[in-house]
Amino acid sequence: MTTEVLYQDGSTSTFHKEGGSTHEGATAIARIQLLHAKAALEIYLKSDGRMQWTANGHRMAVINVIEPLSGKQFSTRSGKVTKRSCREALVECYVLLSGIESGAVIYEESE
Repeated sequence: MTTEVLYQDGSTSTFHKEGGSTHEGATAIARIQLLHAKAALEIYLKSDGRMQWTANGHRMAVINVIEPLSGKQFSTRSGKVTKRSCREALVECYVLLSGIESGAVIYEESE
């Protein structure tokens, strides 16, 4: 069984029964980036900053993913990302993901 997801801009994500997936197009790639950024921020915030997904994962998620996709700035001019700005960026991440996923069409191919 294969599940295909079609996004508003024509991007696609294909999820295979055996495992694995493929993502083509800007929105599909942005969704994957946001899912990883969300995980990095959730781990950082739930552990009160004691754990990170990768070194500086919370900072990179905010600066490299959420800020460019949202057009909003959560870091300081010097690149510092506080816990408060992480929480705000995480909320924005949820909003962006919701926008992408609410407009998606899901097709499941049965065998």
